[in-house]
Amino acid sequence: MAAMTLPVGGRAQSPAHTGLEVAGVPALNYDADEGFGYGVIAELYQYGRGGAAPYRYTLQPTLFLTTGGRRDVTLFFDAPHVLPGGWRLDAFLGSEKQIATPFYGTGNDAPYDPSLESDQNPYYYRFGRTRRRAEINVQHTLFDRRLRALMGVGAAHTDVIDVPKGVGTTYLADLGTGPDGGWSNHVRVGLVWDSRDRETGPRRGTWSDILLQRVDPALGSDWRYTRWTLTDRRYFSISRALVFANRFVLQGVSGSAPFYDLQVLQTSFKQQEGLGGAKTLRGVLKNRYTGDGLFLWNAELRWEAVDFSALGKDFHTVLSGFVDSGRVWSGSPRLSQVFRGLHRGIGGGVRLVMGENFVVAVDAGTGAETGMPLYIGLGYLY
Repeated sequence: MAAMTLPVGGRAQSPAHTGLEVAGVPALNYDADEGFGYGVIAELYQYGRGGAAPYRYTLQPTLFLTTGGRRDVTLFFDAPHVLPGGWRLDAFLGSEKQIATPFYGTGNDAPYDPSLESDQNPYYYRFGRTRRRAEINVQHTLFDRRLRALMGVGAAHTDVIDVPKGVGTTYLADLGTGPDGGWSNHVRVGLVWDSRDRETGPRRGTWSDILLQRVDPALGSDWRYTRWTLTDRRYFSISRALVFANRFVLQGVSGSAPFYDLQVLQTSFKQQEGLGGAKTLRGVLKNRYTGDGLFLWNAELRWEAVDFSALGKDFHTVLSGFVDSGRVWSGSPRLSQVFRGLHRGIGGGVRLVMGENFVVAVDAGTGAETGMPLYIGLGYLY
C-alpha cells in the first residue's frame, strides 16, 4: 500500500484502506493490590474492498490477567456498514473480575485518609467485584445523515465482596450494609448527532448524544432506576497541526441504584467508568467520586507532530495537553453548581496512530491527591 507522509505538522491524506487490518499490544503492568498484570489487547478492522469509513466492522478482544486474581475477558464488536438500510450495530460481551476496585463513599466531599490503608487494612478503600455483562445497540439515521436514533438492551450481573481476600476491614464493610449484588438489566433509547470529519482523531465537527436508560425488575433486574446522560463533544481545527477537543457530560440517576452502578458513565460508544481515572479525570484517583449526579469537563489540545512510514504502514504521532474537571452530587445535578466544587487533573500525553484507527495511548496526569499516575491503553478519551 502506497503511503503519503509529511515530516511535521499535519497529517497527509492516505489512500483508503481496504481488506483486513489486525494490530495489538501486550497488556503489562504492576498493581500493588492485584500483582503483575499480563495479557493482550487487540483490534481487528475489516474495511472491505471499497475502503468503508471508518470501517465495515471491528472486533476488539481483550484478555487481561494478574497474579493476584484479576480476570478480564471481553469482546467489543462495532459494525457501521454490515447491516443494510443504514443500520449500525455494536455489541459487548465480557466478564470482568477485579479483586480490589476503589470505593471512597458517595458525595462530592467524600473524604480520603491514606492512613486508613494500613498493614492491617490494606484494602480499606477497595472492594472485590465481578461483573458479567452483555449489551447490544443499534443506530439508524433519521431526517439528516448526521442524526441517528439509538436503541439498546443489556444484562449485567455483579457479585460484590466487601472485604477483598478476607483481610482486615474496608470502608464498605464499615458502612454495615452488607455486600450488594445482583442483576442490572436495562433498555435504553437516545439521539446521536455526529458531524465529525472522521471518527478516530477528528479535526472538526460535533459528536453529541442524549441517552435515557431504564433498569427495572420487569426486565429481570434486582434494581429499579433511571439514568439520563447528556454529552457534547466538539472539535476545532486551529491550524493544520493543532486541534482543540472539548467534552461536557451531565448525568443523573434517580431511583434505587447500587453504588457500583453509580460509577458507570453512559455513552453511545463503549461504556466508561468514573468519576476519576483514565477515562474521566486523569490525575485523579480511579472512581474517586461517586454520586447520583455527575458533571465532567475535558479540554484537550492535540498537536499532530510527526508522520512516518514503516513496515508498509502509515504512522503518525499526536502530542496533547489536557485539563480534566468534574464533580458529583448526592442527589440530582444542579445547573447552578456545575462549575463550583470541581475536582481537577492536568497533564499530557502521546498517541501513536497506525493506519486509520489503531491508536496506542499514553497519558500522565496529576491532581491534589496523586503524584503522576501513568495511563496506558488504546484510543482517544473522546
